[in-house]
This record gives sequence, structure tokens and C-alpha cells, in this order.
Amino acid sequence: MSLGRRVFTAFFIFIIVPLFVLGTVSYLVFQHITQEKYTEQMELSMNAIGRNLSSMFREANYFSDFWVTTKDSVESVDQSFRGEGPPLSGQNDAIIDEMLENQKLSQRVLLTYPGIKSVTLYRNDGRVVSVKFIPDNPFSITTLRQNPIYEEVIKKNGAPVWIGPNEDRRLTGENNLFTQIRVLLDIDTMTSKGILVIRFQMNELSRTFDFYNTGASDSRRYLIVGRGGTVVYDSGTSLEGQNFYLSADPNGKLRLERNFQSEKMKFLGRQSLVSVHNLGDIKRLGVGDWTLVTVTDWKYLSGDQTAVLAWVVGITAASLGCALLFNLMFVRRTVGFIVRVVGAMRRVERGDLTTRVPIVGNDETVILAKGFNSLVERVSELLEDVTQEQRRKRKAEMMLLQAQIKPHFLFNALESINILAVQNEGRKVSKMVQRLANIFRISIQQKEVIRIDQELEHLRSYLEIQKFRFEELFEFEIDVPESLWSYGILKLTLQPLVENSIQHGFEGIDYLGKITVRAQEEGDDIAFYVEDNGIGIPQERLARFATGGMSTLGELYEESPETGERRGLGVGNVADRLRIHYGPGYGLLICSSPGQGTVIKCLIPK
Repeated sequence: MSLGRRVFTAFFIFIIVPLFVLGTVSYLVFQHITQEKYTEQMELSMNAIGRNLSSMFREANYFSDFWVTTKDSVESVDQSFRGEGPPLSGQNDAIIDEMLENQKLSQRVLLTYPGIKSVTLYRNDGRVVSVKFIPDNPFSITTLRQNPIYEEVIKKNGAPVWIGPNEDRRLTGENNLFTQIRVLLDIDTMTSKGILVIRFQMNELSRTFDFYNTGASDSRRYLIVGRGGTVVYDSGTSLEGQNFYLSADPNGKLRLERNFQSEKMKFLGRQSLVSVHNLGDIKRLGVGDWTLVTVTDWKYLSGDQTAVLAWVVGITAASLGCALLFNLMFVRRTVGFIVRVVGAMRRVERGDLTTRVPIVGNDETVILAKGFNSLVERVSELLEDVTQEQRRKRKAEMMLLQAQIKPHFLFNALESINILAVQNEGRKVSKMVQRLANIFRISIQQKEVIRIDQELEHLRSYLEIQKFRFEELFEFEIDVPESLWSYGILKLTLQPLVENSIQHGFEGIDYLGKITVRAQEEGDDIAFYVEDNGIGIPQERLARFATGGMSTLGELYEESPETGERRGLGVGNVADRLRIHYGPGYGLLICSSPGQGTVIKCLIPK
């Protein structure tokens, strides 16, 4: 991974991610604290509302007890409201006074607790007595007896049983009021006189919720859920009579039987905090298994905290922007400079000493760029000095090697001419002197590299001179395509190779030796092969050469025991010259085996 990517990755991991995590954690912490604190407050409020509801139903039970404890109260109220009863004439004053007292008492009760809207007595003798303060038709006694709640009423034997609105519309009447059902007992004998049904309009219920809903009328909603999950009361009215689980909690997150539970959830499509409180305290008052549900809009709860979170988000975004700006203006500039310097160093490493780092700005990077450029320039100067020195050294080595070749060959040629002169072979001496002149005409040229055809002419003159010396020793063949004649070759390359074949390869043979010189193209190179059918080279000497035991090819042969001359000097000389001139990829390769002859491959570039 590049330095720029690593710096950006580190910037992202150690700056961007922590800021994002900080914002997220802050948001979640605020949400949790809001929910926790409001849940504590809501539990207290719902307990208080539960106590108010208990007081409301306790008061209603207190006033309904009047109809149970007052003898013939229903019949007397019914008669007083309808103006019925026997004529006053013929009755004694005591009966008249009793009826007047019953009428006054009934009127005082109604004035004291106006929530009672109807009272109906189903007598055991089948007679139905009803007192109605609003239009309200009583249900039949058969309907009551077929309802499961009838058994509960009979079992309680005078204690009240409440049915909320929407729990059973057959019993709560056309006005859908809170309905209390109880057995009416005779106060003297404590035997049943019938079933008493009282319907109440609980205006206190709305006033209680309005009191606790002050300041949040549009954001808070109260529900009372009765038997079977039916919504008895809804301050928003839209859920009354519906099943709470099906309408508001299809996922079943809430448990209405719990004493208290609070969940953040979707309520009718809006994110809300929903709290439930089971009204277990009012069960003893005859009310069923009712639960108080409070729904608070989450936006209302997190109003102030949303503003705080908005500031946190804004500050985080601003911090991110500043961090990105810092990264663009400073970090990326510094990293870019480092990348440019690294790129320049790699180009210098590949040998491009003309590379320079651009100088931009006026900070420490300028000092670094100037130092780098100065260093490269100094290295370039030193390298040029070394190159010149190496060039001079190589030229001196070449001159020394050529100087070694010339006396060596001249000594051998003159020895041969001397022998011919002694033998009075004047014509042969003339031809040999002519060939020797051709050889020296090429040798004395100042150029190190000559054309291949010139090298072949030099080689042919040398071989013909040697043929004059050793007429019956060997024969030779030169096979080099004319297409290669125009290429250059280091002069005096092939002659020392065939010289070694004549002097060493054919030493002591009793058959006609043969030397073959051929050449061919091998890609961008030219390969010369000098082959002979001589005695070959011992394997141990070739092995020492192959494993690096010999410093030069000239050490393939030992010194002459008679003269102390190092035999084979020409082959090592050629190998050294080729290595110095063309480089380590070029030179000589020797393949030989005792009694099988020798092949020397000479590889040069085109």
C-alpha cells in the first residue's frame, strides 16, 4: 500500500471513525438517558393516575351503595319522578311523610353525584323498575343471564361488577357508559331482591387525564385497556372499541399484565414511548383486569435534546471538515513531497542521474529537495570521474594484452621463417613474409574493433603461415556467411584460438589434424565456433575451470617444463579482452574431452 493511502487510511481510522463513533454514542446516550428519566417520571405519574382512578370508582361505589342500603329506593325514586302512587286522600300522615322523605333523599343523591345517568332494578318477580336521567333503554334480563358476567355478579352476591365502555355494547347501553351490575339485597333478611344496574358518565376521567396532560396535549395520549385487550377509553378516541394488540401493538412487545413496562416503539406509525401500568388496585372495587397505557411522542420527549444533538452533529461535521482541510493542505502535501522524493530516488537507482526534485515553497521540504538534488549532482560527477578512470584503465589493459599477443605471434612466425631460410625455401619465405606483412598491417591499426572480413583475412594469413611450418600436420576450413562480414569484432580474437589448436591440440598426433572455423547468428549475437580433432583437454582441468578454480582461461594449460613459458597464453588473453570490452555476458565457452577434440565457442554482440 502506498504511503498516501496508508496516511489516508490512518486518518480515516483514527480521526473520522472516532468522530463518527463519538457522535453516534452521544446520540444513543442521549436517547437512553431520555428514555430512562422519562420512564421513571412516567411510572410515578401512572401510579398517581391509578390512585385517582381508584378514588373515582370508590366514590362511585359509595354512591351506588345508597340504592342497596335504602329500602325500596328504586321504586320510590321511580314513583317520585313519574308522580305515581296512591292518592293522598285516605292515607295517614305517616305514609305521606315517608314518601316525601324518600323523594327528597333521592333528589339529594342525584344532586350530590350527577354522574349517575340511569338506575335499573330487575326484580326477582320479573318486574323491571328503571330511573333514567338521560334517554337510555335498559337491556332485557335474558340478555344479562346469557352473558358470562352474570355468573360473576351472582358469585359476588352484592359486591359491584364494572363493565367499561366498548367491553360489551349490549350491557353498556346505547350511550356506551360505564356500567355497574350488582345483586340487590334486602337489608333486613340479606336475601336477593334482584339485579341492580347503574350507568355512570365518568366526566372525572377526562378531567384527570387533562390534568396530567398539561403542556403536552398534542404529544401524549392515554388509553384504558379492558377485558380481552379491548380499548375502553382513548383520549384520542380513534382506538376506542378496538383490540389493542391488533391495532397498536401487532408485534406483541407490551405485556398488559405487568405492573409497569415502558418500550420505545412505533405506535400507529409514529416513534413513541409507550408505557403500561396494570390497574390491579381497582380490582377489589369490581373493575376488571384493566391496564392504563400512556403514549408519548418521541419528538416531544427529545425536543431539547434534539437541539443539543444537532449542535453535536454540527460540531462533529465542522471538525470533520477541518480535519479533511488539514489533510488536504498539509498532510497530503507532505506525503506528496515524500512520494516525489521516493520516485526520484528510484529513478536514480535505475541510473537516471538527471533526475531532480522540483523545489516548491519555503519550508523544510525545500532544504530536503535542495540537499537531494545536490547529492545526485555530486554522485553524477563522481560517477563520471570513475567512468573516465575505468575507461582509461580498460584501454591500458587492452594495450597490454595486445602487446602480449604481438611478440608471442612474431616469435613463432620468425622461427618458422628462419627454419625455411635454413632449408633454402626462398619462395616459401617470400610468401610467409607477405602473409606476415598482411597480419601486421591489421595488427598495427589503432582501432580496437575491425570488420569481420578483415579478421578473417588476418586469420587466413596466419593459418597459411602455419601451414608452411607444418605441411603435413593439419588442414583448415573457414565457413563464415558473407552476411556477417560487415559486423564488427575485436581484432586479434580468432587467431589465438586456432593457434592453441595447432600448438596444443595437435601435439603428438599421428593423423591429419583439422581446424574448422564457422559462424552463425544467435538472436542479437554472433557465435564463432573453432573446432579441432586434436587430443582434447583433460576433464580435471575443465572441471577446475567450470567450478571457478582457474582465474582465466589462460590457465587451462601449464607452463612448459623446458622454457617456463605459460602455454595457452592466447586463449586466456582473448577471454580477458572479450570480457573487458563487451561485458560479462560475452566471452568464450570450451567443450572438450580427451581423444575427442575441442570446440571453443566465441560469443560477441552484433
